[in-house]
Amino acid sequence: MCLNPGEILAGRYRIIALLGQGGFARTYKAQDIQNPGNPPCAIKEIPFPESENPQVLERATRRFQMEVNALQTLSNNSRIPQFFDHFEINRNFYLVLEFIEGTRLSQELAQGQQWTEAQARTFLWEILEILNSIHQANVIHRDIKPDNLMRRTKDRKIVLIDFGAVTEISTFTANSTGEILSQAIGTPGYMPAEQYNPRSVPQPYNDIYAVGIIAIQALTGRSPRNLPQDPDNCEFLWEHLTSDRLSDRLRNILNTMVRFNFQQRYQSATEVLEALKLGKDRSNFRWLLLGFAGLGAALAIVFLIPRVSPLIPRISAQPTVAIPSADGVSSGEKLLVQTSALWSKQRGINEFADSNYPEALKLLKQSWREDRRDPETLIYINNALLKAINAEYYTIAIVVPIRRNQDGSILNANLAEELLRGIAQAQTEVNLGLLAANENNKDFPGQGFIEPKAIRKKGLKVIIADDGNIKSYAVQRANYLVAQPDILAVIGHYTSDMTVETVDIYNQNQLVALSPGSTTEELTRKPRKFFFRTAPTTSIEAEGLVNQLLSVNTKKVAVFYNPDSPFSYSLWEQFTKQFEAKGGQTFRLRNYNNLSKNDFNAEAALEEVEKAGIKAIAVFPDGQVTNSVENAIEMIKANGDRNWIVGPWTLYELRTLEVAKQLKSVEKLGVSVFWHPLISFDKKFPQNAEKLWGGPVNTRSALTYDAARTLIKALEMQPEPSREGMQKTLADPNFKAEGATGIIEFDPKTGNRKNPPKRLAHIVPCSREQFGVTFVPIEFPTAAAAGLKCD
Repeated sequence: MCLNPGEILAGRYRIIALLGQGGFARTYKAQDIQNPGNPPCAIKEIPFPESENPQVLERATRRFQMEVNALQTLSNNSRIPQFFDHFEINRNFYLVLEFIEGTRLSQELAQGQQWTEAQARTFLWEILEILNSIHQANVIHRDIKPDNLMRRTKDRKIVLIDFGAVTEISTFTANSTGEILSQAIGTPGYMPAEQYNPRSVPQPYNDIYAVGIIAIQALTGRSPRNLPQDPDNCEFLWEHLTSDRLSDRLRNILNTMVRFNFQQRYQSATEVLEALKLGKDRSNFRWLLLGFAGLGAALAIVFLIPRVSPLIPRISAQPTVAIPSADGVSSGEKLLVQTSALWSKQRGINEFADSNYPEALKLLKQSWREDRRDPETLIYINNALLKAINAEYYTIAIVVPIRRNQDGSILNANLAEELLRGIAQAQTEVNLGLLAANENNKDFPGQGFIEPKAIRKKGLKVIIADDGNIKSYAVQRANYLVAQPDILAVIGHYTSDMTVETVDIYNQNQLVALSPGSTTEELTRKPRKFFFRTAPTTSIEAEGLVNQLLSVNTKKVAVFYNPDSPFSYSLWEQFTKQFEAKGGQTFRLRNYNNLSKNDFNAEAALEEVEKAGIKAIAVFPDGQVTNSVENAIEMIKANGDRNWIVGPWTLYELRTLEVAKQLKSVEKLGVSVFWHPLISFDKKFPQNAEKLWGGPVNTRSALTYDAARTLIKALEMQPEPSREGMQKTLADPNFKAEGATGIIEFDPKTGNRKNPPKRLAHIVPCSREQFGVTFVPIEFPTAAAAGLKCD
């Protein structure tokens, strides 16, 4: 239920505006019209759980009342919004609280300025005093982040708002055994690893971690998601990012607050306050406590016991710390692509996590029927099937980048989903071979049109890992995957930046990494025995772009790229070498050549190009590691059809078409494409993809499909597949696999693909397409020539 301005709620509260909306609740500003002066208040709306199980609603109602009791207890604290009222209307719970006039701490941090040590100490002291108060009342906040810290206008004090536990109510559901379950509550980047487990018992050290992260964010000017981490232990490496040298005292305190292992963190806010006051780190403080004899020592031990919130029932013992990076890895027990998760999908994931695979399979298939474009769901369906029917199977993994905002929310999952569609389709082909063609299996995705291809009567399990296109995450994921003995090979990483960072991890641990997207020549200069790729190298891609410009009699070209990206730099290097070898000239504009700059100005760059008398442009953005793709698309938009523009396959995407729709013409644009439905080597692949996904797929899906088919072929060729056997099979000069992009075979010395695909595409009008334009291979001058029906 969404309340509109002017509505009267509960006959008393006039809605003024929507203040905010999270995943499970809305907050409104309102006026209390029954109170003299109509004072403002804040109203939080929490929907009832969607479950039809009456026990779920009963549990939710009890929890809501417990939260009310807790907020009433905390109302005497001037640094927490005062509690006024609560009620239930139209299947929603409502809390009425004091309206805090002020600014969120996120607005201060967004200015990009780095705090001094004195500012950080003041902040820590202020927020830890609030935490000490609520923890002593046995309440754990669970969602401390800059958006939930208000700088109150009247006194400039920090006020802690939006307690996370109350929003958990909406996530309640029940599994087939009647157990009441919920989702993890918190915000990625600010919540510690143990908090991702919804079964973990909230503890003070969860909140302490969040406060430490915010202080480090303020000192470094970096979002938590962009802080480097030690790949071996996941500890943050941040001290070198501050503008001023910090005291060892504060650095040690902050590092202890944010330890990956919760057992190594401060266990109470009081303990951190004592460390700040005494100038001691945690170990020295505990030594001091243990120095007291008799009763003093006993009191110290009692003092350090973590408090357990009575608001959260104890479900299980506190989990032990898992191998780093498991939070970004899932075979079905976690939701990674969180853009538009259906309730049936989340319930299916909960059942999967509880090892109730038949119920998980049922719910995930229901989610698939509601959203057939979601590849994560299809992979989880396949994995649940294998467990539900107790099938034998082989396991591979895929690493994809889910791009996120600084606050941890998903910015763009399109790239990850495109990659996942390819492997999901190949996995479905294998696992359909395990099913009997009968009524019970009629609703399994792909049934009836995809040819079953089991691997000698065995199935295929796929594990998904998210590297976020962030190097520290990529390293964590690689270290986690190589430590899993059942994983026989990995498809990934996608971008050259992440592959260069991780390739030696896979090689040293003798695990095949087959990349569907890394094209940099850097990986060829130092070959690794366990690295292969289905995508062409940058020298092959550059050749197609050079030939296109020469075919339109262009001899001078201005080049824009990201010099810090292994892919972008390698493509620039190969393009320049080949273009100049054929009599052309390349130019770099001193102030505008770096596409990854935040202040890149496309219009100004084009003016410089035209002043230099250059009539062609080459834009080489990276693989969405920075904003260079967005800047390259801005170049296409600003250019129109003034100059010829060529670019790599990173521009072969919907955003380019969306810009093209706004232009009168885009005849002078050529983009690399390694696969297109019109030139597919495997004619059934695009047809099956259209039926399976309810729409077409693109090059990235085709390349991951081919990578999966390659690994499947290697598994089929081994009597007893092993990691070493996978490498030997792929490196065999006689190895061949067939895929959407053609025959796949490798140079055993480099791992590069032999005879890789090499094509260009351009954009043509087609009224039936989403944006009224579409990509077709450049040899087709029009949509009609390509055989497309556009009228």
